[in-house]
Parts: sequence; C-alpha cells; structure tokens
Amino acid sequence: MSSLMHPKNKTFQVCLLLIAALAFGGGGSGTGLANLCVQLAALTLAALNLDAFIDFFRTAPRLLTSLVGISLLLPLLQSLPLPPFVWQSLPGRELAVQSLKLVDASEDWRPLSLEVHRTLIAFLSLIPAATALVLSWSMTSREKQMVMAGLALSGGALVLAGIPQLASGNHRFVFYAEALGSDDLHGFFANRNTAGLFLDMALCALIGSIPSQRPAPKWIAASASLALLLILGLVLTRSRSSMALAVIPFVFASYRILRARKGAGISASRKQRFAILGACVLLAGTATAAGLMNDRLQASFTRFENLDDRRPEIWKDSLGAIQRFWPVGSGIGTFDEVFQLDESLEFLGPGRAARAHNDYLEVALESGAIGIALLSAWVVYLALLAIRALQRGPATQAALAILILITFQSISDYPMRNQTILCIAGFILAALAQTPRLRSRNSPTQETAD
Repeated sequence: MSSLMHPKNKTFQVCLLLIAALAFGGGGSGTGLANLCVQLAALTLAALNLDAFIDFFRTAPRLLTSLVGISLLLPLLQSLPLPPFVWQSLPGRELAVQSLKLVDASEDWRPLSLEVHRTLIAFLSLIPAATALVLSWSMTSREKQMVMAGLALSGGALVLAGIPQLASGNHRFVFYAEALGSDDLHGFFANRNTAGLFLDMALCALIGSIPSQRPAPKWIAASASLALLLILGLVLTRSRSSMALAVIPFVFASYRILRARKGAGISASRKQRFAILGACVLLAGTATAAGLMNDRLQASFTRFENLDDRRPEIWKDSLGAIQRFWPVGSGIGTFDEVFQLDESLEFLGPGRAARAHNDYLEVALESGAIGIALLSAWVVYLALLAIRALQRGPATQAALAILILITFQSISDYPMRNQTILCIAGFILAALAQTPRLRSRNSPTQETAD
C-alpha cells in the first residue's frame, strides 16, 4: 500500500489527475481557467512520464494508437492556415468571406475552423484524457479496482458537498455560477445532468470495486450505505436522463450477482448471494420510501410528468447546420457560433442553445465526414472491446458499464465536452483495451492484469 502512495506510482498519479479534474473540471467549456488547471496538471504528469507515452505507443494495439493519434491531430489540422482560394471555397464560408471583405481581410490565410481559438482549446481538453489513458495502461486488476473505489468515494463526496448547497438554496458553497439559485444538487459540477451522470458512474465503479472472492459482510454493509447515498444524490440532481440511466448500474449489479454462481475464481456462498440481493432490495425499498416521504425527492420524480423540451427543436436545426457545412464541418468547438445561422425563429428561447445537446450531431456539424468516420471507427473498436470485457474482471466490467452510460447520455446531452468526464473516459478506455498479462508488483506472486 505504501508503494501505491508513492508520488512516482502511476496509479497514484492517475488518482491525483482525477481528483484535479473533479475539483476544477466540472464547469464545462465556459470555465477556461479552471479547465486550464486540469490541463496543466496533466501536462506536468505527462512530462514526468515521457517513457510511459513511448511505451504506450510502442506496445498498445495499433488500432487504438491510431484512433488516439487521429483524435488528437484532428483539431490541430483544423487549425492550420489555408490559402484564401482554399478556405473560401469550403462549404458554409460565404458569410465569413462577406464579413472579412468589410475589413479588407478576405484574402488572408485562414484555417478550416471558423473559430480557431475554440478549436485549439478543444485540443487542450484532450490532453488530460490522453494522459489518464497512458498512465492507466499498465495497471493491474487490483490497481484498477482501487481507482474504481476512488471514483465511488468521489461520488459520495459530491453528494456530501451538495447537501449544504441545497440547504442554502444553492446560494452558498456553490462552485459555478450556473448553479446559483438552482433547486438541483450540483456538487462539483455546473450541469445537473453531468452531476447525475457522475453519480451513475460512481455506482458502477462501486459495484466494480467489490472483491469477487467472498466479500466480507462489512464490505457489503459499507457498499450498501455508500450506494444509498449515491442513489439519493442522483435523485436530488433532478436529471431525468441520469435517473433513467440508473438502470445500468442495477443491471450491472444483477450481472455480478448471477455470475458469482459460476467459476471457482468468483464463487460465492448462498449466504453471501442472499446478503447481496437483500442489500439491493433494501436499497431500492429505502430509496422508494424516502422518495414518497420527501417533498424534494418527489419534485425530482414529477419532472418526468412534464417532458416539454427544446432538444428536438435544437436537433432539427442542427441537421440544417450540418448540411450547410457538410462535408468538412465548421471546426471543433464552433457550434455556438455557427448554430445561430440556422436556428429557427419559432424555436428561439430566452437563452442560447450553446450546444446541440447531442454529441453525435455536434461531431457531424463541427468535423463533417471525417468526424463521422472517426466516430464510427471508435464505435466499432469499443464494441469489440465490450464483447471481451464481459469475460474479464469486475473493474473492466465496470468500465464497460461506464462506457454505456456515456454513450447513452451523449444522445441527449454533451458529457464528453466536460473535462472531468473526459479524464474518466481516458481511464476506462485503458481498462477496456489493456491486454491481460502476468505481472509481479510488490509481492512474490504474480497476478493477471484482469
């Protein structure tokens, strides 16, 4: 344990990066200076572990390193200056040309991106995710479970931080201006949907951190208590999508219970299985009873009765914007600037859309055909990893459950535009893609990486 806490230990460094991401990276793209703190922490760790980056690109599967490399290069390529006759001929640049003519700048060299500063910021936001991926690449099963346990405890910390916020009507102790006066639990995040998604992730991480081989009753009791806290916090976020996605950690818990019957390495006694099942029933019953007795929790569930939402309208206008800039896109990070060109007057609201509220549509708008092709390649690769993950250890299975959460949340929100979620994505990608192998660390016996 002492060696795991050593500053040079990569597991310790990953935990530090995730803590920094949780403390400073929950505000989204509108909090550039806070995100910069996470990026500087990642750059520092990367500089201290150049050998780990070399080892990753030398030993990791070629498909993975290619996808990572292209993902990092794409925003840089969109930022390269192009001759006037090239960028002026790109789809959707007519208004930009007309505007620049007014200041005699239409013949300047300009990049593909219509807002290059935002595109470069998008590149910087990928650095912590890449660092988390590389530093997590050589983890053993035990180390991955420790990081999962840390994520679960971080979820508990988020709920505990949100309690005094809610008690003050979100007028004190809040981290971001967007949360001021809100009725929702935000914790370390500006967006209640992201806070809810993080608590779903924490539930999956908690389930994945429980030892497979005969967990002690105290483990079950402590895990049940933390799970109850996470579930109550999830409901208090009032995020409909996150509450709906809570089915995934419950399915994962059921899968682990059922799988405990098979295989000598993950066998469990009948008494333990009934204890785990009883804990799950107790959690569900307690959460339901609390919801029926607490006005604030009831208000969370009543949000499902009113499903009026601007998202379908934004999606419809986003499709029009995609057609305007197809097939090259407008540049990563430029959605807020270019969407207003195609926003329907009948759909206008008191605020700006800011995001497509669908990461897949936003990728198509900002990166065009290349972005869709890259996204499709990632989907195929991750699907192959998902099949393999089902036969691996609990930490890898938890990573798969978290990946599924991000995938579904991306349909109605933008979790991958958040620095904290990006860092977690880097870690779970390593957990999924890492090839099992024998290693010895701090003990005379060897253990598999999963």
